[in-house]
Amino acid sequence: MISCTEFIPCYSELFTYLEEKHGRDEVEHLWEYLFKPTGEGNPLINFLKNEGLHGCWSYWTGSLNEEAAEFTMYLNEKRGFFMIDMHRCPSKGRLLDLKDELGIEPYLDYCLHCDGYRAAVEKVGLKYIYNFNGVDHAACCILIYDDKIFDGRVIIDKDTLVMDRKAADNEYFHRDFHSGMNQGIEYLGSKFGLEEVTEFLTRYTKNVHRRTIEAIKQEGLAAIEKNIIETYRKEKMEDVLTTVLADNTLAVSVTYCPAVQHLHATGRTVSAWYRYTTEIVMKTFAEAGGYKFTMESYDEETGAAVYRFE
Repeated sequence: MISCTEFIPCYSELFTYLEEKHGRDEVEHLWEYLFKPTGEGNPLINFLKNEGLHGCWSYWTGSLNEEAAEFTMYLNEKRGFFMIDMHRCPSKGRLLDLKDELGIEPYLDYCLHCDGYRAAVEKVGLKYIYNFNGVDHAACCILIYDDKIFDGRVIIDKDTLVMDRKAADNEYFHRDFHSGMNQGIEYLGSKFGLEEVTEFLTRYTKNVHRRTIEAIKQEGLAAIEKNIIETYRKEKMEDVLTTVLADNTLAVSVTYCPAVQHLHATGRTVSAWYRYTTEIVMKTFAEAGGYKFTMESYDEETGAAVYRFE
C-alpha cells in the first residue's frame, strides 16, 4: 500500500512516466479517465447532481480541509458563483518541497490535471474558469458559475458564504487519495500490463523513497521495518500491522489494507493491479539491501497480506 499521505508524488511521477514512455497525449488520456464524471472515481459529480452549485462548496469543504490547503472559498447562490482562491495548493506545494528536499522535479504541467473538474461541472450545465496564474508557487483560482444567474461580477456581500483556512488549521489526511491511486494503477495496468506497472512502481520507489533506500543500505531490515510502521502510522491503522524482526528476517502481517477498506466503503471497485502497490514497492526495498522478498499471501478482497524479507 502507498499511503494516502504519499499519493501526490506518486501522481506526479505517473504523469512524468507516461509522458516519457508514451507521449503527452497519454497523460491527457489519463486525466480524462481520472475525471470522467461517472461518480465512480472523483465524486464531484455526485455533489453537483444532488446540490447544484452548492455541491461545489460541500465537495471542496471536505477535500481542501482534509488536504490542509491554504485557501479562501466563496459561494453566493443568489449571484450564481462559487470561487476558490488557492493561496497555497497542498499538492503542488508538497511537490515543490520535495524538489528542494530530494531534487525530484514535479511533472511540468502538473496543475493542468485540475482542469479535469471541468467535465463534471459542465455536465450539470455550469461553467468553469481555471486561472493558472501563480501555479509556479502553488497558487491558482477556480471560478464556477451559473451563466443563467451570474452577471460577471464576483461581489462578496451578506449572501456570500466565505471560508478562509491556513495549512496549520487542519491535519493533512485525505483518505480519498486512495481512489486516485487505485484509478491510476488500474489505467496503467489495464492498458500496458504488469511490465509497466512494475517499471513505474520501481521508478517511483527509487525516486520518492531514496532516503529510505539509502537507510536500508546502511541499516538493513530495520530501515524497512521503520518505513512500513510509519506508513501504517500515517494511515492511523497501526493495529492492523504486525512486524517481527529477528535472525536477519523481517516478517510482516497485515490483517486488512486501509486503502482497500476505504475503496470498498466508498463504493469503488478495487483494481486487480492494486496489490502491486505493496508488492513492487517492498520488492524494490528488498533489492536495495540485497534481501529476498516473498509475498506469502495476499487477499484480493481485503488486502490482507503476509510477506517476508530475508
